[in-house]
Amino acid sequence: MNCTECKEKLAELLEGLLPESQRQTVQEHLKDCQVCRNELAELKELSERLISGGKTWQQTNLEDAVFNQIIRRQSQKLKQADRINRQLRIWRRIMKRPITKIAAVAAIIIVVVLSITLLDKSVTSAYAIEQTIEAFKNVRYMHLVRHNETGQIEDERWVEIGLDGLQARYRQDTTSHDFFVVDDRETVLVHYKDKNTIVLYDPNDQSYTWHYAPGKLFEELANDQLTLTIEENVDYWGRPSHRVRTKHMEFYIDPDTKLPIAGEGYEFSYENPPEGTFDIVIPDDAILVDKRPGAEPAQEPQWMIDAKIDENSDAIAQEKFNEARKALATGEYEKAAELFEYVVEKQPRRNWAWFWLGQAYYKFGDYNAAIYEFSKVIDMLGDAPYCRLARAFAYQAKGMEEMARKDFEVALPIMINALRQIDAGQFDFADDPMRRGGGFLDKDCHATPSKEQSIAMMINRLRIVTGQNFEYDPDASAEDNERAIRAWEDWFKNSGQIQFTPDAKLVRIPASSE
Repeated sequence: MNCTECKEKLAELLEGLLPESQRQTVQEHLKDCQVCRNELAELKELSERLISGGKTWQQTNLEDAVFNQIIRRQSQKLKQADRINRQLRIWRRIMKRPITKIAAVAAIIIVVVLSITLLDKSVTSAYAIEQTIEAFKNVRYMHLVRHNETGQIEDERWVEIGLDGLQARYRQDTTSHDFFVVDDRETVLVHYKDKNTIVLYDPNDQSYTWHYAPGKLFEELANDQLTLTIEENVDYWGRPSHRVRTKHMEFYIDPDTKLPIAGEGYEFSYENPPEGTFDIVIPDDAILVDKRPGAEPAQEPQWMIDAKIDENSDAIAQEKFNEARKALATGEYEKAAELFEYVVEKQPRRNWAWFWLGQAYYKFGDYNAAIYEFSKVIDMLGDAPYCRLARAFAYQAKGMEEMARKDFEVALPIMINALRQIDAGQFDFADDPMRRGGGFLDKDCHATPSKEQSIAMMINRLRIVTGQNFEYDPDASAEDNERAIRAWEDWFKNSGQIQFTPDAKLVRIPASSE
């Protein structure tokens, strides 16, 4: 039994309504779970407060009518929003007791008699992301502002949204980088202020966006069912809001308009832009480079020529990076190391090049070099659990078991959590340099693993790290595998003892078609 299932049964346990078998199961869970014990204590306290406050009241028809209307109103509100509230179900179970019903009515009956409309004000319809999707249909303009630490505007953008939800005209003024763009859908003007240079492009050749389809952004978020979470009634710098999160994005929603007020570092508003916002204006003293089709050829300033050289260098580094990934995947470890060394020299912030360079050294037995490269990634990114795991294997190979244990302990909770959250992407990417991504689009590259594949691969990592085996099997039923995952969670909660087992029995990885 997990915590969610247990909490559903607490009110019935308190009232003595559970069958014996369920009662024993709940009590067994409570022995090991402080969180559920705390919730049971809160329910007991609530029940006792209601009873002690209501002993002087008598049962009346008015009391029944009031209570039934409260529950009916709450149910209607919640059903309209398609949200089932677990607390309401527990409340109903407690309120079925006559004495607690009387006590509750004692607390609210005067307010209800005065005006039932107060109830409508106290019960707020639940927020659903579909409300924001609908609200965006009426938005024509977005104004985005980002401030720096001193409160000064460092990035300001205006976006016109077409009837199709796609970006139409666009303006961006990023003062922190002396960069300015206007796109009126006929010409794109880019002003490099620090270079006093203006470049004109055809919109089909060069474009700039905040999001290519701002009117459809929340439709995309709604489709991310694996990582989408909604937190209602949170505070955003003193403003009431709802928080919408996915793995990669976070927004705060105005409860009244249902439109986002902030997200991705910006604050949003939806007024009409000032006149001339999207006009193409060329200062008289600016250097002009016109790259639109049919324009007369113009001499580029030296800084643009130098930038092209840098771009060519980056293109070469990308080619070497892709070649190195192939070499690592096919077992050519020394070749892979040589190529990755070239990449990190040209692009020293490219963390995946450093990581796979470490993997190449690990594969041909240079564990000291592997530890050094993995440590650079950890210094660059922070904990980086996938890199902690790789470094732990290198420490283990050198016999440095205490150092390995420390890294395993950092990675382990993330690995356990990934069985439930299906969030093992970086672990999977780290293990497969041929995986599509990071500019790697070769015809032979691998697709993102399925949910079933990702879980099976994480189970195998856990078996090697911990020596545990809880009978997870890709061919077993969903119920059996749920029990196996729950066993991993319980083991980590109660023991979590690491026992490195390199020869652990591994599960079969399902084929991509499964």
